[in-house]
Amino acid sequence: MEKGFSQPLRQSLHSLEVKIDELIRATKAQPLAHTEYLLLDNADFIQLFKITARTAQHWREDGVIEFLQVKGKIYYKIGDVKAFIDRNRQARKQR
Repeated sequence: MEKGFSQPLRQSLHSLEVKIDELIRATKAQPLAHTEYLLLDNADFIQLFKITARTAQHWREDGVIEFLQVKGKIYYKIGDVKAFIDRNRQARKQR
């Protein structure tokens, strides 16, 4: 700690550091509860599926994958991506 800090301030800062460390440990220990709020941007989606931007656009236009558009930027909810994978996995099993 800095030399110029008063004892009460040092104790407050130490207490804050301890609480932050506890929160970090608790966050790492628990899986994310609300994965429906996680988003992939278009670049991540393209990289994940190893497709071109044009293929991703076709999939959006054809309604193959749900997406969000905010000020021209494309996003995909993780839940929609999982559903897309599950739909296509099931289609292959039925053949």
